[in-house]
Amino acid sequence: MKTSFFSKALFVAATLMIGTAACTQAQPYGRYDDRYDRRDRYEDRRYNNRGRFNPEFRQQQQNRRIEQGIRSGQLSRREVRDLKRLQSQTDRAIYAARSNGYTSPRERALISDLQDRIDRAITWERRDGQGYPNRW
Repeated sequence: MKTSFFSKALFVAATLMIGTAACTQAQPYGRYDDRYDRRDRYEDRRYNNRGRFNPEFRQQQQNRRIEQGIRSGQLSRREVRDLKRLQSQTDRAIYAARSNGYTSPRERALISDLQDRIDRAITWERRDGQGYPNRW
C-alpha cells in the first residue's frame, strides 16, 4: 500500500510537535534548580542566622550522619537507640535553656559539650565494625 506524501508530512509534523512539547516541559538544570530541594553547594546553611546560637543545625547534621550509618549498615539497632537517647537528652537541655527566653553562656557551653559528646559517639559507633548490613 502506498502512502501519500501528505500522510508522511503529517506524521513528521506530529512527531516534531510532540518532541517539542516534551522538551519545553523538561526542567531546567540551572544554578537555582530545586528538583531535590537542595541549595547551591557553596551556600552554607550554617550562617543564615549569623551570630545566633543555633544548636538545631548540629542536631540536623547528627541526624543525617546517623541515617547514613543506618543506610550503610555501620550502625546496629542498639547503637542507633543509644545515639537517639543521647540526642533526646540534648533536646531537653536546649528546651530548658530556652525556656526563659535567654540562653546564658554557661547553658550554651553545656549544650555544646553535649553535642560534642554525641559527635564523638557517632564517629565511634560508625567505626567500631558492629553494624548489621542489610538488617534494617
